[in-house]
Amino acid sequence: MAIVTISRERGAFGRSVAKALSASFGARFIDRDIVDARLEAMGITAKNRHAFDERKPGFFAALTTAVEEYVCCLKQILYEEAMNGNCVILGRGSQVLFKDVPGVISIRLVAPPEVRYQRVAETENIDLREAKQIVDRTDRDRGGFNSYFFDAEWTSPLTYQLVINTEHLDPANIAALITNLANETVTPAIKEQSKTVLKNMAKAQAVERQILHVNRIPVFFLKVTCDGTQATLTGVVHSSDVIEKARQAAMIDGIERIQCRLEIGLHGHFDASTSRRI
Repeated sequence: MAIVTISRERGAFGRSVAKALSASFGARFIDRDIVDARLEAMGITAKNRHAFDERKPGFFAALTTAVEEYVCCLKQILYEEAMNGNCVILGRGSQVLFKDVPGVISIRLVAPPEVRYQRVAETENIDLREAKQIVDRTDRDRGGFNSYFFDAEWTSPLTYQLVINTEHLDPANIAALITNLANETVTPAIKEQSKTVLKNMAKAQAVERQILHVNRIPVFFLKVTCDGTQATLTGVVHSSDVIEKARQAAMIDGIERIQCRLEIGLHGHFDASTSRRI
């Protein structure tokens, strides 16, 4: 097995396939419940968890820092969960967040609209008209979520290793297809490489969260990368005092050295003629 991300149209067997895949091989199933519990522990309010979960935020919510904090926490959670080994991740933009991680299998599940309407109507015990509204709204929300948060085209087949039309397949058969793909492409060496990449990505998100959202240090355009026990910070700040605060905040567990490339600029905007690097 490997790390598998499942992107799905509503009514295309997404949850059923993910659960079948995880159950067959003892892989952890990372869904909304897992993510929501961890977001709550990180201090993300129930209101924001609901407002941002696989949907585009409203106009006023988009004007706050809550969106950036949500995304930062979501990335940290998924990277940390994946660090623990074989897992199946359902939605949450995981096909985008893991696109640079070696050995990750990204799957998209689709089916004709009429098939999906019928499935949802039967599952939810509702009529076809209501099922159509639910399916269409959910697909719009998921597409808007990926576009807004990750600037990604949710429906693009180039994002995935495999796009499966589930119209004439059942979840067990689909899980078998995905398993065969993983077994053919993910070697032990790739798995080890994946662990290293994920550990660095998880640490980077943890450092970013500590600086921007726990300590509320005003660093503009902050980017954090980690390589083992070293974290590199780039971005723009108002003063050397802010740089020192960011440096101290970045010294989380597992980080022993900070390479600070923060620039001092005016009003948080980088200007080569009026800024300097510390």
